[in-house]
Amino acid sequence: MSRPALLTTILLSTSVGCSNNTGSVTTVAEDDPRLKGTCTLYRLNGDRYPGEPVPEGAELLHGWEILQTCPVDPISERRTLLAAFDEGITTSNELLIDCFNPRHAIRLQGDGITIDHLICFQCSNYSTWINGESSGGGSTGQSPRETFDRFLETCAAGR
Repeated sequence: MSRPALLTTILLSTSVGCSNNTGSVTTVAEDDPRLKGTCTLYRLNGDRYPGEPVPEGAELLHGWEILQTCPVDPISERRTLLAAFDEGITTSNELLIDCFNPRHAIRLQGDGITIDHLICFQCSNYSTWINGESSGGGSTGQSPRETFDRFLETCAAGR
């Protein structure tokens, strides 16, 4: 598959989840391109805005300070994480506000492409970056937050 075709496939699969509209949980197909390559979940400092002084030694993701990095290695865990994100997008009915204080991010890397989703559950928005360039975003419901926090807590405890 060519890079442009793969990029299109990845973008489509990250913006629309698979749901049977019967209230069941969103699933991620076995051949979903997001399951290839690597996946990392981040906890971000949503209280420090880009452009503000950076603490010494801090690592940043698109201007936001990274507080925790959690590789999501087993395919089953990646499938759970991505299904939660998809579910939040497809079921979003939040009243959008404009704060954007992301405290979570998902990075997908593969075939020379890096896709980052920075997520703010406070305003129910996410921002997508492809290979370091902002490329849009959308809205999400609150449902993924519990799954993301559980992954980060488990990762911090050393799995």
